Amino acid sequence: MIFSDFSDFVHSPFPVIGSVVLAASIFVYVLCYLRSPLHKLPYPPGPPEKGLISGNQSDLPPSQPYLTYLEWGKKYGDVIHYRTYSKHTIVLNAYDDNVELLDKRSLIYSDRPYLAMMDLMGWLDFNHAFMHYGTKWRSHRRIFQQFFRLEVASKYQPTQAKKNLDLLYGLLTTPEDFIKHYRTLAAAIIMSITYGHDVTPKNDHFVDLAENAMSHMSGGFAFIDSLFHSFPIICHLPAFLPGLGFKRFALEGKRSVLDMLNIPLGIVQSKMKDGTAADCVAADLLESCQSDEQRDAIAGVIATAYAAGSDTTVSSIGTFFHAMTLFPDIQQRAKQEIDAVVGCEQLITYKDRLLLPYVEAVFREILRWRPVVPLSISHASTSDDVYNGYYIPKEIVTNVWAIAHNPEKYPEPETFDPSRFLDENGHLNDDNVGYVFGFGRRICPGRHLASDSVWLTIATVLQNFDIQKKRDSNGKEIPISGEYSDGLIAHPVPFECTITPRSTASRDLILEAVGKFST
Repeated sequence: MIFSDFSDFVHSPFPVIGSVVLAASIFVYVLCYLRSPLHKLPYPPGPPEKGLISGNQSDLPPSQPYLTYLEWGKKYGDVIHYRTYSKHTIVLNAYDDNVELLDKRSLIYSDRPYLAMMDLMGWLDFNHAFMHYGTKWRSHRRIFQQFFRLEVASKYQPTQAKKNLDLLYGLLTTPEDFIKHYRTLAAAIIMSITYGHDVTPKNDHFVDLAENAMSHMSGGFAFIDSLFHSFPIICHLPAFLPGLGFKRFALEGKRSVLDMLNIPLGIVQSKMKDGTAADCVAADLLESCQSDEQRDAIAGVIATAYAAGSDTTVSSIGTFFHAMTLFPDIQQRAKQEIDAVVGCEQLITYKDRLLLPYVEAVFREILRWRPVVPLSISHASTSDDVYNGYYIPKEIVTNVWAIAHNPEKYPEPETFDPSRFLDENGHLNDDNVGYVFGFGRRICPGRHLASDSVWLTIATVLQNFDIQKKRDSNGKEIPISGEYSDGLIAHPVPFECTITPRSTASRDLILEAVGKFST
């Protein structure tokens, strides 16, 4: 358990240590706060504090906090403040406020707060998504950009097309395993690009390593507003003590992280020695590696690429299957466009993207309707700041869900409606929902690769398959809950659907393409 307030903490099996640690931490916090030259300015409005020590801790829901923030915004405004223990947090519910602070003032808003749980699990050591802004962050980000910026991402399209074809073949042969197929697709693309590794359709060891680490990482964000996050000195207490279940969870996650970092890269190094390594990012970087420090940086950047690209792609593709099952009229309209523009004599390729505006609109609506990361990883400022007469503390959170579900921008935001991205002439408007990838210098650097992967899957599946609700033995449709998982990355809760080829021509098209690749 995580202590919910001071009373829980002092009545734990280590009351003396707990009381001293907490009292000292509060004293340091208050001292630092009072020394701020801006401390007399008010914080932005927010819910009244209920606990002298815990602040708004009891106001926070156990899951999906972005929905609570959205409701707070209706009452207190788009810029919201709340406190949990010593930690003051600002939530930005509106697009314009995010642009003003995180984009236009990126010089001071590009840092990260100290993320105790990520530190315990080892992510702060290598993942530039969580690193403090500085020399190491710039170095890792520079390496990442070298291989995944827009100008380079297009060279991976043949790999993406090949792995996407494997997905289509899987849907053709074992459609009931569609979730496994699209999870394999996401891992196969990034593992091939980064390590030159062709994943097995099921139970791939490298994929299991990474997914285990990602599961712990995403779950770690459930602890973000708990007591120990405000007073991270608690993290140094022994893991065997009662009440420190979070630390045992983190240590399990750290073992997974170390395996994800070292095992795949070690195999690439071995293959390089015997001359059998495939062309991949890891081999390119290791070719010029001259020190253990550089090797560690390479391992970190590549593991970050997997962490950033695989699970997010899985979420988006899962939402695609979810939405198409729920909204057959949308699915049919997209197919009509594909039939009119491309037909069924050849598989859709990336060169067709600009010719299919409604399919592009479906892609954008998937990103908007169910954002992959509904609540961003917090930004942190490196200096005091004032916005609209309010004092802005260190931690800033973007409520991506609120931006994507703003009824003024998107009428009836819960409705899945791709046409909101088209003008009266059927042309795409200028809303590319780029905000789902973040703001400022922390914007997702792998967004171009992710966009290409998800779009091709959407287009080719719509071209060749019908997706419908599954029926029970009485012919009655089995309902879909529509629920999503909690954590940093949101996934649709597993559901069933029926996936069938649209025609014999679709089946032959896929089999013919598979035959060409295998010869």
